[in-house]
Amino acid sequence: MKVLQFLLVFMFIGVVSKAQTTDTTGKRRMNRMEMYKDLNLTKDQEVKVKDIMEKQRTEMDSVRNNTSLTREQQREQMGTIRKKYNEQVEALLTPEQKEKLKEKQKEMQDEMQRRRNGQGGGNN
Repeated sequence: MKVLQFLLVFMFIGVVSKAQTTDTTGKRRMNRMEMYKDLNLTKDQEVKVKDIMEKQRTEMDSVRNNTSLTREQQREQMGTIRKKYNEQVEALLTPEQKEKLKEKQKEMQDEMQRRRNGQGGGNN
């Protein structure tokens, strides 16, 4: 009986931790999208940014799925891809939007650093 209780508790903890991980990942993706929404993009800019992000996602998936690359090669290629598409997005923005984007990126980096350092965080 005690073994059964232990297994049930263990499974519950696993389900809860998986749900929390999924939620955190969803929040990170949402923050990335929100970063652009906060820039008050025109309709034309929105369409172009979405197109750029979709192309970036496709290229990134291609690199992730390329099993002939080492982890280091994947990181390098993904960094190059990220830089290329970030430059394309920035080329669409006004000076004010660029400044706001830099602020948002700094906030995201700070949040990621806090999480890496075990300080938790989230949207408090």
